[in-house]
Amino acid sequence: MSKSLSRRIQALPLLAAMFAASTAMAERAETGREYVFTTVDSYTVQLEGTIEITGVLQGEASPRTLTFSAPNNTQNSAVAYRDRCDRLALLAMTKPGAYLFTTSSGGSISYHQFACNLTRVP
Repeated sequence: MSKSLSRRIQALPLLAAMFAASTAMAERAETGREYVFTTVDSYTVQLEGTIEITGVLQGEASPRTLTFSAPNNTQNSAVAYRDRCDRLALLAMTKPGAYLFTTSSGGSISYHQFACNLTRVP
């Protein structure tokens, strides 16, 4: 078997996992619940004020896609906070298994609170 064909065969499980993660149906995150991701595969800030995260939750084996409500205003503090969460998610993506990325959302219909936290795995 050629090296090229061998590499392609070895890459199939990885490609299948990436395809499964990208095609997973998004589910709305429960208000007031924390979600701890051991790996983050995708992090998307959407224009209407939602954040969609795909990754593996602590205690689970396969990726899930969750949608969180986030502040949708242009106040400097809200924009800076969203940007900070983006950086934390990016760090979790670059070093899978090294960090736990924790997210939660809460608040009322008129006020959305989104929180994120990055913790190094000991």
